[in-house]
Amino acid sequence: KSIASYGQKLLEGIGEILTNADIPHYVTGVPAMFGYILGYDHEPQDFRDYNQGNDELYEKIAYELIHRGVMPDSDGREPWFMSFSHDEQVIDDTLNAFEEAVKAAKE
Repeated sequence: KSIASYGQKLLEGIGEILTNADIPHYVTGVPAMFGYILGYDHEPQDFRDYNQGNDELYEKIAYELIHRGVMPDSDGREPWFMSFSHDEQVIDDTLNAFEEAVKAAKE
């Protein structure tokens, strides 16, 4: 496995979780460094597009993730970075935490 393959699994999993939760979103970037925008379902072209995202929901999800041991930046414009320390278990745990965080944030 590689950083790219683990990153791809993570970004696809995040996209799937958001889709299943009926949250409009767009995942952007490459597998080793990616991000997502909420409340906006097409590729952002500039800063104005990013400003149309749902920052309040992103922040709620971020704080729920922090409570579950995942440390995203509270600013949705900052990407997630992959490293060699991220293995299959870390990716699975992160996706499980993300799914729980999305459910909690929507309550």
